[in-house]
Amino acid sequence: MIKQGVILASGLGSRLNSEGRKEPKPLMPVGGVPLIERIITLMQLAGIEKIVVVIGYRGDQIVDYIKKRGLQGVVFVENREYDKKNGISLLRSKEALDAGSPFLLSMSDHIFSNDFLTGFLAKAEPLLSDFDAILSVDRDINGVFDLDDATKVVTDGEKIVKIAKSLKQYDAVDTGLFLCTDRIFDELQSRYDQTGDVSVSNGMEALSKADRFGFAEMTGHLWQDVDTPSMKNEAEQRLIDNYLSQTPKYRFFSNSLLAKPAKETALRLLAVEHFDWRKIDAAFFILTLLIVAVSLSLDIVFPTILPVIGATLLYHIDDIRRHIRPDQQLKKPALFSYKFFFALAVTPAVLNFFAFFVIDLVLLLMIYAVALSDIFGYADMLSDFRDRLPAPEPDFAERYLSPSLFCIIFTLAQIFLPKSLTGIFPIVYVLIDPIFFEKANR
Repeated sequence: MIKQGVILASGLGSRLNSEGRKEPKPLMPVGGVPLIERIITLMQLAGIEKIVVVIGYRGDQIVDYIKKRGLQGVVFVENREYDKKNGISLLRSKEALDAGSPFLLSMSDHIFSNDFLTGFLAKAEPLLSDFDAILSVDRDINGVFDLDDATKVVTDGEKIVKIAKSLKQYDAVDTGLFLCTDRIFDELQSRYDQTGDVSVSNGMEALSKADRFGFAEMTGHLWQDVDTPSMKNEAEQRLIDNYLSQTPKYRFFSNSLLAKPAKETALRLLAVEHFDWRKIDAAFFILTLLIVAVSLSLDIVFPTILPVIGATLLYHIDDIRRHIRPDQQLKKPALFSYKFFFALAVTPAVLNFFAFFVIDLVLLLMIYAVALSDIFGYADMLSDFRDRLPAPEPDFAERYLSPSLFCIIFTLAQIFLPKSLTGIFPIVYVLIDPIFFEKANR
């Protein structure tokens, strides 16, 4: 099993720096996660235990960020010739690698789907008996964004016979991910000694001439080079589209309906680098509070449709941005959650359910107790209790007990039913939906 990897993160990133960036390209967030952290996390999820990061331009910022994030298993090597080709950075990594062991190689400015590296290693590792380098390639040439900048390859059987950006005839594209043996260092060193400069492609060309350069096809899997702001935007859109298309629950009509505005909203917010998502939560909390106050003071329920729709939209935005992260984990304030916004939004409807205010109040307090269980530390207790009861299948729950379907039902009930009857829907929904009884780490 492959246990070590190399990430090349020393380049100038000239096209992005021309935009006036104050940080190196590997720290540019894509989908809310800096490029360098994204590839480190994906390598670790694929079983890589030792990751050599080659730094150069503004390398101190990269080191500081990784240490601040507490990312483990990372070793830094410096390339002082970062203004030259990337093969020198790969050469510098040799000193930190375990001699004789193959390693995974990635550029720092590529994003991949969460299953890409695992899938590539499963295909590439068996080929090490025949090749000294295996490249991940994509044959969907028409689907490549900014094809002019892509590195092209020509394959023959299981081998790669040509690799260069300037190729006019080619049958696949380099995705920026390699599995290599240490023979690549001999080829790079030889070229460097002759010319004083060398690229990774130069080393791979030498291996191809010796029939030692193979490939693993990853067509259909998500990857994207990120060199410019437009490529960043494209990468984020592809990450979201990939998640939505690969997730069965988003084929159900209610989830699909809400996914579209959630996607567009998420893209607009992700376009703002280092955006503080807590601002959205705070603004929505104030808006919901005002609408609920008006509804209670005027003894009407209909306006609460808006915060219910808004809370559901935020739920899907949060679901999207959670799952386009490699680790799928987000730290967020416990108060500003779908469960809390739900409880706040349905307050007028529940208080109008029974003729007796005391009963309505008890039911409302029950909903708030569930919604605020994360804050007060008994979410796991509720979850353990819920686990003892009959539970719907996950696929059934994600479709027919989804927040989006409740949103539609609640809206229709507000339109067609008396206000005294609409309170039953949120009460029943809280009791039967597993979302309200999840473990506290969500």
